[in-house]
Amino acid sequence: MSVRWSFLAISASLVLGYAQDASAWGPDGHRIVCRIAFQLLDAPRQQEINRLTGKYRRPNNGEGFTFFTDGCLFPDEARQKARDNMKGWDKFDPFDAWHFLNVPRTTHLVADSHCNANCVLTGIARHADLLRTSTTDEARAEALFFLGHWVGDIHQPLHISYSDDRGGNNITPIDGNFYESSHMHSVWDSGIIGKLVGQNGWRLFADRLAREITPPENDTWIASQPLAWAQESYVLATRLGAQYCAWRNVAGAQTCSSIPHGRTLGQAYQDEFRDEVVQRLQQAGARLAELLRRQLVLPS
Repeated sequence: MSVRWSFLAISASLVLGYAQDASAWGPDGHRIVCRIAFQLLDAPRQQEINRLTGKYRRPNNGEGFTFFTDGCLFPDEARQKARDNMKGWDKFDPFDAWHFLNVPRTTHLVADSHCNANCVLTGIARHADLLRTSTTDEARAEALFFLGHWVGDIHQPLHISYSDDRGGNNITPIDGNFYESSHMHSVWDSGIIGKLVGQNGWRLFADRLAREITPPENDTWIASQPLAWAQESYVLATRLGAQYCAWRNVAGAQTCSSIPHGRTLGQAYQDEFRDEVVQRLQQAGARLAELLRRQLVLPS
């Protein structure tokens, strides 16, 4: 991976349980992924993305979006308002479980069967298809936003995890006075990224990451499929140093068992995982860009 850390240094269970408070990468993370993808696209596709973004209106209040990167946050808004039973938002109820994929703790290799057609893999496939086949600008814009969000979600390691701790939401407190995050999931959503972005802002950070992607990296990353992206996240989440779980022999089976109590995380944790977080953001952006090249139909 080609990442120039001199720039960054100046910035200062059961399948399909619900990680109910999960919001992959937090707002800046999702914006970064979608900004990287946008920067990697050709001008005609950038123009079409901007045009579709301007066509979308939220249910009821009719408010729209100025930027694609803000539209990529919309699925979390839609999820919460659907849960709150707000009028006009119930159509988003079926997408609730599409933000993540939970597997049994004995899992080593993530499989399609773990999804049961109701996980982040479903969301990517469904909205990629809708982006290509929908006949109205409104429907295409909505598919665009959701596809961008799902690709971000699948690259957040703790979105491929376990239901019994809600993807790390139940792992609390986070001590050490380094991260502002209150639980483990939040460390990966926004804590590590916040330290990387620093005072320079997410746009400058995203643009730098987009420029740092080499052609060989891009070619390798876009050659894989979403199931492989989920496996990458899972391997990172279950790595011992991540302190999410620990592999042990339980009743004759290798199991990534829960580690009790909270965590004390500091600079050493940031140093260990900053490269991986940067790469996950870059991979997500590159893969989203490739999906948009294939699925975004340009006006004739």
